[in-house]
Amino acid sequence: MDIGVLGSVEAWHDGVRLPVGPPMQRCVLAVLALRAGDGVPVDRLAEVLWGEDPPGDARGLIHNYVSRLRKALRPAGVDIARRPPGYALDVDPDRVDVHRFRDLVSRAHRAGSDETAARALTEGLSLWRGEPLAGTTGAEALDRLRTGLAEEQLVASEKRAEVVLRLGRQQEILGELVELSAEHPLREKLVSLTMLALYSCGRQAEALGRYDETRRVLAEQLGLDPGDELRRTHERILRAETTPAAEPESRRRPNSLPFDVPGFVGRQPELERLVTGARAGRTIMISAIDGMAGVGKTALAVHAARRLAPRYPDAQLFVDLHGFTPDRDPVEPAAALDALLRSLGVPADRIPAGLDQRVLVWRTEMADREALLVLDNAVDADQVRHLIPGAPGCLVLVTSRRRMPALNGAVPLSLDVLSEAEATALFTGIVGERATSAPEEVARLVEVCGRLPLAVRIAATRLQHRPRWTVADLVDRMRTERTRLPGPDADHDIAVAFALSYRYLKADQQRTFRLLGAHPGTDFDPPAVAALTGTPVSDTRDVLELLVDHHLLEQPATGRYTFHDLLRHHALALVATDPERPTAVHRLLDYYLHVTTRATDLLQPGRRQLDPPVTHVPDHVPDLRDNKSAMSWYATENRNLLAAIRHAGRHGFDEHLVLLPRNVGHYLVINHHVEDLMAIQEPAAEAAHRLGDLAAESRSVYHLALTNYMSCRYRTGLGHAARCLAMARELGDESGESWTLGVMGLLHYRLGDLVEALDEHRTAMGIQQRLGDDRGQAICTANAGRTELVLGNAVGARPLLEEALALSRKIGDVNEEASNLTTLGTVHSGLGDPDTAIRYLSAGLELAREAGNADYTVRGLVELADGLRRAGRASDARDQARQALHLLGHGRSPDHLAEAHNAMGAICLSEGDETAAADHHRQALDLAQRIEYRLEHAHALNGISAATGDAEYRARALAHYEAMGIPGARPVG
Repeated sequence: MDIGVLGSVEAWHDGVRLPVGPPMQRCVLAVLALRAGDGVPVDRLAEVLWGEDPPGDARGLIHNYVSRLRKALRPAGVDIARRPPGYALDVDPDRVDVHRFRDLVSRAHRAGSDETAARALTEGLSLWRGEPLAGTTGAEALDRLRTGLAEEQLVASEKRAEVVLRLGRQQEILGELVELSAEHPLREKLVSLTMLALYSCGRQAEALGRYDETRRVLAEQLGLDPGDELRRTHERILRAETTPAAEPESRRRPNSLPFDVPGFVGRQPELERLVTGARAGRTIMISAIDGMAGVGKTALAVHAARRLAPRYPDAQLFVDLHGFTPDRDPVEPAAALDALLRSLGVPADRIPAGLDQRVLVWRTEMADREALLVLDNAVDADQVRHLIPGAPGCLVLVTSRRRMPALNGAVPLSLDVLSEAEATALFTGIVGERATSAPEEVARLVEVCGRLPLAVRIAATRLQHRPRWTVADLVDRMRTERTRLPGPDADHDIAVAFALSYRYLKADQQRTFRLLGAHPGTDFDPPAVAALTGTPVSDTRDVLELLVDHHLLEQPATGRYTFHDLLRHHALALVATDPERPTAVHRLLDYYLHVTTRATDLLQPGRRQLDPPVTHVPDHVPDLRDNKSAMSWYATENRNLLAAIRHAGRHGFDEHLVLLPRNVGHYLVINHHVEDLMAIQEPAAEAAHRLGDLAAESRSVYHLALTNYMSCRYRTGLGHAARCLAMARELGDESGESWTLGVMGLLHYRLGDLVEALDEHRTAMGIQQRLGDDRGQAICTANAGRTELVLGNAVGARPLLEEALALSRKIGDVNEEASNLTTLGTVHSGLGDPDTAIRYLSAGLELAREAGNADYTVRGLVELADGLRRAGRASDARDQARQALHLLGHGRSPDHLAEAHNAMGAICLSEGDETAAADHHRQALDLAQRIEYRLEHAHALNGISAATGDAEYRARALAHYEAMGIPGARPVG
């Protein structure tokens, strides 16, 4: 037997259509088929048939419809079972077209290739025979079911269009896209795909015309501009950057491989093994390259990766795991996964906190990618194991000084020193004629270098920069240097080359190389090095380039410099006895304090100003002009800044340990680096206490309270806030008191103490008004408005949010402006003005995205989804909620995840899908209970009650609402 709802509602048995009755009876069959095998409550059937005004004998009518359907389906051996509080259609879901369709769509998303995905989607879409649920009659709930099914078809059509375009078969899909985008002119995804298809078919003018028309319609009907994806497509077509097989920009294809080694020589057998292995098949390939320090492991891995990159088009990633980096701890697997996921474009809020959850997200992201991954400088197999993608089609190259027999599936490749011929070729390729004319001396020199590539390169470069020397002169000097250095080990040969190369540098070059050993970070740029050395940045650039020329520094990317581990060790040994080291470190920390103050002022305009105690004012700093440039600088320097904070703690720079986290912390908040926040704020508070600076300690404890709020540890946060409030009052610091009351209000809000939260926000607001602090007043006023809104006072919330919006615009704080626009949209939803609500909500979301604020972007998506649902636009609401859930992923931000699940549950309920609604609300309940987020706990209980008809959940929800001071019956969502 087969049942169809993707078109007219019908049933067939052995090719014969069964008589399933008139429209309302067909409606009963459709609702039962949509939940095949599961019980459907009688009340739900009545709602779909008659809405809120069922006839008095509704249950009897439903019983009659079911009886007739049983009789009609009996020849096929199918029954409708009585399953209190309703009925269940006992049929295999695979016999119902909608369930087959959903299974095929799911297969497409799991497919390992576009060809397979296209076949599955084509097969699934072929099941559609017209408008879903045709031939049925019912109430508004039936229309919602029909709309939801049509949305599923549309999403699948978009996905099929994407993969077919990637396969270069644009002609196949163009007609369908033109028709669909004409039916749905405000659906930007469809318009973007249609533009790509038109352009790929040589119809550029039509593609651009389609964009202009869509922009006009969006402006006229919604007052909106085109979104990011549509604008990007338009720009690509204008610049002719897309091709017939162009993929819509749905995910990043990053390449973080370092520059290839110039003049790479030798290693042909090893290189051939790597290349041949990569070509051998579609299973995941892991090659573990081991060997002594300086033997050329990284050089071989990067050279092979560059050669193989075209075979792995989806991503080429490089991570230095610092397994043997002097003065650095090896990178923890969780931290490495955080960096890898961010490089793939995974938003901060979607990266979970725990290692196991990060592994899951990483392997999910890599599941259908053909990617190449270089894991450099690993300490052991345990550090690497969690970073291996789980799907075929990937190549992983691992380098380490140790062999890794415990790394399952890895093909080992041990590197020895270069052969004499390879070492000679490397040396000769750099030096040129002077080497070819003295083959015996070259042979002696490469032996002095131990035939280690790094030592040979440095020696050759030394000779290249000494035009009057002969090869024999260089050999003599290296032999002399050798007698000065102790130790017969393998590193000794490299140390000889280092010492000789360093000896013949000019004094300013020696000083720069030596002081770089005091830099705590992983890499550095000219302004930071200029600060470290106290020299003009133009001179610093010249010195850095000369050190690169001498192979004493590496340049992994334009404008960025770093050490080989052995050279870092050498620089550390040199700077250890340099009396200038403490002053140099002080200059560097002052530089970071100066620049982070400027960058954070741009991210937090109007913030409370504190003049940093900078002893050494840098003469050159990065050109930071706006939110975007500040975010970009922080993204590049974040690891170095965290290392500088740790270094300040280890070496007694307590003032910097207190002040740097205040600046850096704001960037970490925006990007949801909660673990890093906790790691820097606690030492900052301890340092302030050691300094006896109560004001600094108060600020640090405030940031601890805020960090605990972010990490959903609300009761711990309240403890810190209470301590901070006492210190602020002891100091007579009204501003500090106000900010602390604000964070206490946030914490009490989450714990459900809404009346107390409102009182704290209003008290804080009054203080800030009296002090004339526009930023503080904007934030406190906005928080008071949000709390009024939740307490049911939308009318009172509106002027507060409008005032907060005006203040945030006055000081130019785009982050708070985005937040206030979003909340004002929710206010207008509560006031029954959906059009105005959606304008505000859309504008807030757009601004949060532009600012790069992951936290506000997710909140914007959730609130826009709820606003669209309230406006009766369930399919659009579902799109936004799905995006929020996708961004949040697994485990990270349980507060926002609870909000998103409750929003999606309300949307599912509005579409008549009680099972999905209950599932989302139960997930929200679990999250909210775990973190004591009482408001979302109550919403989840209320949603479960609405989805299941269980009055106990409703009673529990009402008890929570009453305890929080929320009046009346709370609507779902």
